[in-house]
Amino acid sequence: MTESVNAAERINAEVSGILAGEYPDDRRVTITLAYCNLALDHHSSIILLYKNQRYSSGLALVRSIFEAMLRAHWVVGIATAEQVDLVAKDPEFDIMSRVDADQIDAAFQADGFFRQAKTDAWKAMNAYAHSGLRQLARQFTAGRIEASYPEAELLEGLRAATAAALVLAHLLAHSTGRDTQPIEALIETVP
Repeated sequence: MTESVNAAERINAEVSGILAGEYPDDRRVTITLAYCNLALDHHSSIILLYKNQRYSSGLALVRSIFEAMLRAHWVVGIATAEQVDLVAKDPEFDIMSRVDADQIDAAFQADGFFRQAKTDAWKAMNAYAHSGLRQLARQFTAGRIEASYPEAELLEGLRAATAAALVLAHLLAHSTGRDTQPIEALIETVP
C-alpha cells in the first residue's frame, strides 16, 4: 500500500510540473485547466488521507476526480460555445445532466473507454461519495468502530483517481498543443 501511495504522489508531482506554465486565454482551456487543477488537488488530498488512514474520506473524493475528467472532456469535445459560457458564468447550469459517456467516446474516438469506465465504477464511486453501504459496511472491525477496508479496494480507489487525473491531464496537454508523451508514459505507471 505504501508503495502505491508513494507512486501516486510522485505521479501527481510530475503531472503538476509537466502542466505548469502559461495557457491561452480561451474559455474552454481555462475551464479545463481549472478542472485539472481541482482533480490534482483532490488527488493530493486522497494521498494525504490515505497516509493518515482516513480511507473513507479519501474514497469519497474519487468521484470528484472522475466527474472533473468527464466534465472537462464534455467542455472540450462536445459543448457549444453558449454552453461553455454557461459553465463559466451560471452556477445553476446543470452540466452533469448533459455529460454523456457515449458522446464523449464518439467525440474523442475513445472506443467505449468512457462508457466502460463509467459503467464499471459509477455505482461504487456513488456509494463512497454518498456514505452508501460500501462506506457503512467498512466502519466496523470485529464489532468495533474501526475502519476495515480491504487493501485491494483501497488500491482500486487510488488507481481510479490517479488514472482519471492523468486522463484529464492528457486532455489539457493535447488540447493546448503540449507534448502528451510524458503523461502517456505516466499512465503506464499507474500503481
